[in-house]
Amino acid sequence: MGLMSVLEDLLIEDGRGFVSVTGGGGKTTFLSVFGKHLKEKGLRVLLTTTTKVMSPRLHNYGQDMIFSGEDVLSYHPDSPVLTFYAEKSTMDMKKWLSPREEVLSALYSYYDVIISEADGSKGLPLKVHTERDPVIHPLTTATVAVMGTWGIGDKIYSSVFGDGRDGIIDREYLSWYMTAAEGLTKGMKGKKAILMNGAEELDDECLSSLRGLPYSSPAFAVSIKEDRIIERLY
Repeated sequence: MGLMSVLEDLLIEDGRGFVSVTGGGGKTTFLSVFGKHLKEKGLRVLLTTTTKVMSPRLHNYGQDMIFSGEDVLSYHPDSPVLTFYAEKSTMDMKKWLSPREEVLSALYSYYDVIISEADGSKGLPLKVHTERDPVIHPLTTATVAVMGTWGIGDKIYSSVFGDGRDGIIDREYLSWYMTAAEGLTKGMKGKKAILMNGAEELDDECLSSLRGLPYSSPAFAVSIKEDRIIERLY
């Protein structure tokens, strides 16, 4: 069974859900892969953000429709669809911005599932949060926290957004990262899953460093792009 099939359990009983995606490397890929999977299951899916998200002109989300304004409210899908909606930025053409909270709340009545990128990490594999993030929408029913495992063994300051310390991302650091108030699991709400992404590239030593960490939610070593679970960690 693929990763995305397992993550269908994040949806609530009637097959609906508002899934917020936080953390570091792999969030945008997750939106694409999980969104397409749910559409193939016959659901109406909206991809969006509560912070910033890569422009659909630069990243292929597999979407059927793109909206960059509140005219999205006039589109009421009655069949399986994957819709992308965020507001264009005049400051950064690579990123599109969060819609208004109340607009996303209204759209939840038009779609079975909303998947929202709720965090930013400047492309780095790990993220240490500030008091301002992640931005979890009030209607969130599930949270997926993502970490890029390719940061393991690197310097903290070069691979962790928000942490400038001169140390190594090793097992000790990962243990702290899983439990720190501003670490990976900050803000998680509703049903939860932790995805240690990029695990298909890990050697045995790095994979071993992920085992037995103080996880507080179901955790998996995965390849998001391949829709594959390498190992169930917790």
